[in-house]
Amino acid sequence: MARTELNATTLTIAGITPSLTPGQADGHFFDNPPSLTPYGGRFAMVENTGASPRNITFQTGATVESQAVEEVIIAVAAGATILVGPFTPKLFNRPEGGADPATVYVDYDGAAPTELSIQIFEFPVT
Repeated sequence: MARTELNATTLTIAGITPSLTPGQADGHFFDNPPSLTPYGGRFAMVENTGASPRNITFQTGATVESQAVEEVIIAVAAGATILVGPFTPKLFNRPEGGADPATVYVDYDGAAPTELSIQIFEFPVT
C-alpha cells in the first residue's frame, strides 16, 4: 500500500464535526500550498485511541547548509487528542523538483498505526 492523501477541511463560522482518518503503516500526505501564508495555513488534529502513548512524525523537507532538518516527532498520550501546527511550507514541504512537492508526509508509530487518527484543517482564504 502507498501513502494516501489527506484532504484539508476548511473551518467555518458554523463549525464542523471532526472526521478523523485512521493512520496506516505506509503513512499519509497532505497538500500544503505555500500560497496559504508564509507561516502555514494548515494544522492537524491527532487522536490516540490506544492504551499506550504513540508517536506521529511529520517529515521535514528542509535543509540548512546541505544538512537535513530533523523530523518532528510528537508523542501523543494514551486517549489524548492534540492539535499540531501550523505547518510552515519552508520547513515541512517536500522540496520542489522532488517527489510530491508542496506536500507534507505523515508517518505513524509502527507498533499500532491505526490507534492514531488524523484530520487536517485550514482557515478559509479570504
